[in-house]
Amino acid sequence: MSDEIETKDADEDAGVMRRLWASVIIQQLIDATTDAKTPHAAVFKRQARAWFTAEVGTTAQDFEEVCMSANVDPIRVRNFVKTYEGPPLTAQRLSRMRDQILTGSVAIENSN
Repeated sequence: MSDEIETKDADEDAGVMRRLWASVIIQQLIDATTDAKTPHAAVFKRQARAWFTAEVGTTAQDFEEVCMSANVDPIRVRNFVKTYEGPPLTAQRLSRMRDQILTGSVAIENSN
């Protein structure tokens, strides 16, 4: 019985951690696609885009580790960001995609 409870707790903890790391990706998606209306927002946008698009070095490794922790394919996310030309992504739009992100089936589409 104790092993069953520990397994359930571990599964719940893993789910919490996946949601946490998915939230990091979601915030970076928002920052990367924002209409930067202030110098401060422009800096966040550049940093977020660099985080997604770096393919070597510490930044790339950090991005890939966050994706793996969120159970998301980093290549799919990176390709999406590189090709996205739609309006700024909002928390509401991305929250609708959260289940896909959490299950690792990131079917984010480049729809305007």
